[in-house]
Amino acid sequence: MTERELSALMRISTSGARRLILATALCGALITGCGNGSGGAGGDAQAKAKPAAEPKPLTVGALRPLLLSQADLGAGYSQAAEKSDSEKYDDVSVQGCSALNKLDHNGDGIAFAAKAETSFTYDNTDATLSEELHSDRPSVLSSKLRALFKAYISCPKYTMTAGTTPITVKVAKSATPKLGDEQFAYTSTMELPSGAQVLKTMAVRRGNVAVMLVGASALVDRHITTAFDKLPSAN
Repeated sequence: MTERELSALMRISTSGARRLILATALCGALITGCGNGSGGAGGDAQAKAKPAAEPKPLTVGALRPLLLSQADLGAGYSQAAEKSDSEKYDDVSVQGCSALNKLDHNGDGIAFAAKAETSFTYDNTDATLSEELHSDRPSVLSSKLRALFKAYISCPKYTMTAGTTPITVKVAKSATPKLGDEQFAYTSTMELPSGAQVLKTMAVRRGNVAVMLVGASALVDRHITTAFDKLPSAN
């Protein structure tokens, strides 16, 4: 897989990609409760408790130390150079998937409150592992992650054009480990002239932080628990 092909797929495979976060109504995540009290005529009055306040998003500075490091991953990993915005967000178009076409390709007003990211190559091969950390109110994270992953798995096959090269992409929902408050995963198989290439996208949310790994399936499966364990405890 060429670097251009990999970057193109990753741009449309992660929730952190500013182009492809779905604008949706927020999920209701507030908790209410009821208590009993004495009424003037001996009756019971029910009073709803105030909704619990959601944890505030972490800052980018607070997220960066939570990213995976070479020490976390072990031998054989090299941190990739960070790409410029122009390299990350070249024009990419999608055909054959109405759900993806509805995504906001500009990301205006719908990105999460804070984001930190890093990426690695493995053993001097084309195998890569990229990580994104996102923070926002739990209801925002939950709503947008659910909507984004639902959009992808709704289209088992579509065509992505990166530049002038059409690439057939097949998507399948994947099993997830029992981590955190919510888990999401799918695999994307790119049909390239050189053969099929598979990437896995997996996200796990804990409270107001979500970790997403994208890369070779074996690497994502191997390191998702390590990445999750670095997240702060849910408030």
